[in-house]
Amino acid sequence: MNISLKDIALYTGMVIITCLAFYINYSIQFSSPVKVMIWIGWVLIFAMLGFFTTSGKKFIIFLAESKLELQKVVWPTRQETIQTTSIVMIMVTVTGFILWGVDSGMMWSIAKITHLG
Repeated sequence: MNISLKDIALYTGMVIITCLAFYINYSIQFSSPVKVMIWIGWVLIFAMLGFFTTSGKKFIIFLAESKLELQKVVWPTRQETIQTTSIVMIMVTVTGFILWGVDSGMMWSIAKITHLG
């Protein structure tokens, strides 16, 4: 794993910004809106620094490739979705009744065998 000096500097900046945000928020008394603005600023600066790292650039490439793959997906039509959902609901209901019947039969059999029913 080869980390460049630029990446080390950016990661160090990210750590410093994070420590600074925590220090400001928990050691100095600010109102809630100011604390929210500090955290929003932290997120923006953190993301900006992360964007310029090697890992950040790889992540952006990954997002672009994921978007391309998502565009290749053939989504089912509304009719196909309704039909598939209906089949699943019917099968779950039928399976539930079958299991209820088997369970009831076994309970009845065990009650007769043990003379409790």
